[in-house]
Amino acid sequence: MADPALSDRLEILGPGGFLWVEDAGLPTGIETASKLARRLDQSGVERLLAVGGGNTMDVAKLAVAMASDPSVEPFLRRMGDRNGVAILPRPLAGHIELGVIPSTFGTGSEINAGACYESPRSDDGDPWPGRAKNLVLLEGLSTSMVAYDPGFLEAPPWLAAEGLLEPAVRLLTSLVEGGSALGYSEAQGRWLLGAAGANLLAGTESAFRLSSQERLDAALLSAESHAGWSLRGRGPAPSSLWFLANELSMALGIRKNQASILLLGPWLAAVAGGNTVWGSVQKLEEFWPLVADGVAPAASAARSGPDRAPGSGGRRSEGLRPVSDVSGSGPSGGGSLIPPSLADTLARNTLRRFGRGRPMKKELGHEQVSEMFAAGLRAAGLTDLRIDPYGS
Repeated sequence: MADPALSDRLEILGPGGFLWVEDAGLPTGIETASKLARRLDQSGVERLLAVGGGNTMDVAKLAVAMASDPSVEPFLRRMGDRNGVAILPRPLAGHIELGVIPSTFGTGSEINAGACYESPRSDDGDPWPGRAKNLVLLEGLSTSMVAYDPGFLEAPPWLAAEGLLEPAVRLLTSLVEGGSALGYSEAQGRWLLGAAGANLLAGTESAFRLSSQERLDAALLSAESHAGWSLRGRGPAPSSLWFLANELSMALGIRKNQASILLLGPWLAAVAGGNTVWGSVQKLEEFWPLVADGVAPAASAARSGPDRAPGSGGRRSEGLRPVSDVSGSGPSGGGSLIPPSLADTLARNTLRRFGRGRPMKKELGHEQVSEMFAAGLRAAGLTDLRIDPYGS
């Protein structure tokens, strides 16, 4: 199966004996995965090769899990969006062999057993019902082969910047927020973060037009940050920022990396200001210099990409309007900032789905999360709500 956006590159694979190619489809929902699972089951396929980005890999994982265990699909349907993280009631005993050729770098999705999927959001009086993105941990699922090909890893500068920035932010927030008593974990985390910082600087020098080797190096570093020791001993959710970015991206119809960029500045300020629930200021002082010089240029390049997340359900009449565009005489009648209710709603939904130890740390309460969202929305330069949050 392959991402439709890669149709012009599939000749790289050669004849190869492939029987058929299935489009991944967007968004990554249970229906899409279920359709592919039925086809896998009916065709008697023994091996599936997934070629594409995060959505393609997620659909492949979910379909393989559904095809191997008929209880997976009804389990995920019952879960809905109530629990943002779902864990299968029993490990997968066996599954169709799954190989992956990523067309993106930064996520590390190709080597982990997690998959994201979207589901209808429960109303519960929510003023902005729509869709929610959930994470399922598919214990027992593993990829038997991952091949990194520079031809598939080609990306425009803004997407390359995101690919370099994502592991740097993931490592930084994990190292600062979730300390580990394992010496090797700290040492490897520091080394990887330093390497991520060096990749950012190299990308800056080429305006994020990366060479084949730079793309391969970035992909391998991201995979190692998931598969190695760097995140061990830090609990199930070493970086709370991931969950906030997940919710913010769905609300505003932007990419998750864009949402992470909006939240990174407020997170840095909170930790530097001594708010220990978000991390240790001592660790921030130790680790931030390793990536500081490359983060701002990469964030700027990443924000130059498409405003809207591919396949997102969000609609806007005027897009994300910067505060500087509002003089008080615009069509909305004035430059009122986004109402606090959006930050409160984001906080409530995030904590309902991921908070209080499921798996975000219990110390994070509504006030802290709401304040972080409010600061992120201010960082976005948004004015009045001329968007349709959650894609309703």
